[in-house]
Amino acid sequence: MKARIINGKIVKYPKLPSSFGNVIAGFDKLPSSEHEKKGFYDIVTPEYNKQEQVIHNLHTVDNYEDAEGNTKTVFIYDVKNRTFDSTLAEMKADKIQQLKANANRSLQSTDWYVTRKAEKGTAIPDDVETERDNIRSSVDTKEAEINALTRKLDVYKYSI
Repeated sequence: MKARIINGKIVKYPKLPSSFGNVIAGFDKLPSSEHEKKGFYDIVTPEYNKQEQVIHNLHTVDNYEDAEGNTKTVFIYDVKNRTFDSTLAEMKADKIQQLKANANRSLQSTDWYVTRKAEKGTAIPDDVETERDNIRSSVDTKEAEINALTRKLDVYKYSI
């Protein structure tokens, strides 16, 4: 991916145009040195932990050293630690709501057994009762785990 500055703003190009300036066709096939003459530079995305960090502030760096030791101009992102606007309590409540919504969806396929028992007194098969009990038990365990978390990042990363 490349980018260039147009009217003071960085414009990203997932694919270079085939025509640009006085090149009618094949601009995208030219060597990078020709692209750079027209202000098109590579975008470098630094390595970062996507759960704990975010990239932001795309900007140019004139003396970037690539893997081969060549120095060149590139666009590069800064990396910063992820921040959260919600409070820890709000994040926990949201995660628990997601957990319970998932459990509700899992229970729905067997809800008719419960309705039939309430209306007609027909027993619920043991395997169905066991499955439903396991779902509810799992929710209780995970809810306790979520409530025990003390950092926002840990709540964010918690996998339901």
